[in-house]
Amino acid sequence: MQHGRIWVALALVAVTALGGCSRQAEPEKNAAPAKMQPGGQLIYGSLQEPNTLNPLLSDLLATAEVGSLVFSGLVQVNEKGEWIADLAADVPTLQNGGISPDGLTVTYRLRPGVAWHDGAPFTSDDVKFTWQTIMNRKVNITARDGYDRIVSVDTPDPATVVVRFREYYAPYLTLFGTILPRHLLENAGDLNKAAFNRAPVGTGPFKFKEWRIAEAIVLEANPGYYRGRPNLDGILYKIIPDTSIMLTQLKGGEVDIVSNIGLAQLEQAKGINGVRAIVTPNMIWEHLDFNLDSVFFQDVRVRQAIALGLDRQGLINNLMKGVASPAVGDQSPLSWAFNPSLRAPARDVETAKGLLAQAGWKAGADGILVREGRRFSFGLATTAGNKTREAVARSIAQQLKELGIEVEVRLIDVPVFFGDVLKNRRFESAMYAWVAGLDPDNASLWNSKNIPGPGNGYQGQNYPAWRNAEVDGLTEQGARTVDLETRRQIYFRLQELIVQDVPVIPLYFRSNIDAIRDTVVNYKPNPAQGGNMWNAWQWGLTKKR
Repeated sequence: MQHGRIWVALALVAVTALGGCSRQAEPEKNAAPAKMQPGGQLIYGSLQEPNTLNPLLSDLLATAEVGSLVFSGLVQVNEKGEWIADLAADVPTLQNGGISPDGLTVTYRLRPGVAWHDGAPFTSDDVKFTWQTIMNRKVNITARDGYDRIVSVDTPDPATVVVRFREYYAPYLTLFGTILPRHLLENAGDLNKAAFNRAPVGTGPFKFKEWRIAEAIVLEANPGYYRGRPNLDGILYKIIPDTSIMLTQLKGGEVDIVSNIGLAQLEQAKGINGVRAIVTPNMIWEHLDFNLDSVFFQDVRVRQAIALGLDRQGLINNLMKGVASPAVGDQSPLSWAFNPSLRAPARDVETAKGLLAQAGWKAGADGILVREGRRFSFGLATTAGNKTREAVARSIAQQLKELGIEVEVRLIDVPVFFGDVLKNRRFESAMYAWVAGLDPDNASLWNSKNIPGPGNGYQGQNYPAWRNAEVDGLTEQGARTVDLETRRQIYFRLQELIVQDVPVIPLYFRSNIDAIRDTVVNYKPNPAQGGNMWNAWQWGLTKKR
């Protein structure tokens, strides 16, 4: 969940995807499953056009989506958030010998018989070349975090890759999500300008055929795909940069799938005959931060009282149409590190008032709490322009007023909010969202070394300034622990401390909303960013065009 790895651009381009719940539109009862017809072209609607088709050079969602159809990685994430093998024959672990006891060496055994779309064999040399390309400072790679901790990538034979790290890197499985072909790019010159970026060759289930600028990207089935030929003959990735037009085309049968539609369009999508809206929990969590250096929030009883004074479920039901789930900690219920023993507290105004009284706050003449001559009145900073978030902030202010706390909602332009207000900790409280990573390492958020300030060059995202020796120890231990179960217990404890110490109040996890026609079969949306294409080779249609 570290800021350096949270795919900010993905969050911005998918900002219309709100919510986070386990519900989805119910299928028609007693309806017999329709039979999939072999072949056909599926039309996938996108509000955005890629800026390149090389996933290593872009952090746009559209590039990630098309890229995952054309390219493969060593491993991938399924719809349950679990790691599964892709180009690798299996997921390396301590148990199967793929991870050395010290975690510094990761060995991948590659699937036999995998070929690039042009027929050339895929080998370990392609993996090594991909790492060398990522580490080439002349190439405009979007992220090198993790790759820069690798000492070497060795290829003892064409089917084996040995990755040696300088230091243990817990989220090692997040690396090598896209593998590039050495035989096509080794002598291609400036990769930033290579023709390959607009006409890529991969090992994925679909082959690039044509890019019609501002219109569509045409992909055709890869008959040599290692999992078997896809059910579809092809996919048309259609660019429609207007939500209303997109839904009109969905209604008219001109589009089969529309992903990441906005909360405001949910009811409209549900009302389209022959279309089902699917709500899929994702790993984006909204939260309220306290500035723990503020005189208002240094007493844990006050923070606990405010947490009890909030009606998370009410916010979800009334403002988000039920398309979210209450958050209790920093790990999504979709994560293997989620602590299932914890529950988000229900609203309890009386207990909250009792905690505030214990902390010395008493009602003033106007009903607002006072202590030592200071009224309990503070600012809540949040981003301007996100109408749902603005409404949530105002509702929080109303709920806390019942406790005798006055909250002034302050709407701030996004660049200023993230670039100044948070970075320089110019807030009393703040509300925004983090995008959780596939690995639970949150040292950037919670370790006291990552409180931004002059001492560390304003690096880190511990904006509340949570200073807790146990938390520091846990985040450091978690980042260097190799055994998965031991790591799990570390993050379980960290979540318990968030609940106890309340440096932030997790509010809710969002969801993605996808609308698909009933003629689409085997669509399994994925909680990971850009992950809905993960099983596109299994997609099919009950009725071909």
